[in-house]
Amino acid sequence: MKTEIDYTQAPHNYTICLNQECLQADTCLRQLVERSIPDHIQRCSVVMPKYLASLKGACPLYHSSAKVRFAQGFIKMIEHLPYKQMRMVIAQLSAHFGRRTYYRVRKGERLLSPSEQRSVLDILKSCGVSHPQEFDAYIELYNW
Repeated sequence: MKTEIDYTQAPHNYTICLNQECLQADTCLRQLVERSIPDHIQRCSVVMPKYLASLKGACPLYHSSAKVRFAQGFIKMIEHLPYKQMRMVIAQLSAHFGRRTYYRVRKGERLLSPSEQRSVLDILKSCGVSHPQEFDAYIELYNW
């Protein structure tokens, strides 16, 4: 079964691949986006065919089409902490993300990738939180 990708979901100037003979073409976002480009699109960013022809083995530009679970916000997680512990967690998360990004991530304006989710949970554990709550929400998206 072939996966359908909506071209408009791809980030602006997302690099596509023209190699339809690739063994991983059916699961590579670069190839799937290429298949969904509408006829009226005149230009796009492309992996050079000469480069693809020179490759031996696995493609280093392969981008899996498997959806990833992103977290959205962690306000509830912090609200349930004792005040002293909450201050310590907020300070470490602010240092990790930067103050402005911390507030955007906390409110869910910016999604957290799986590795960023692990970082948040590691910081909570380092501050003595033994059983952290779930993030506020989860969204399954392509990891462009």
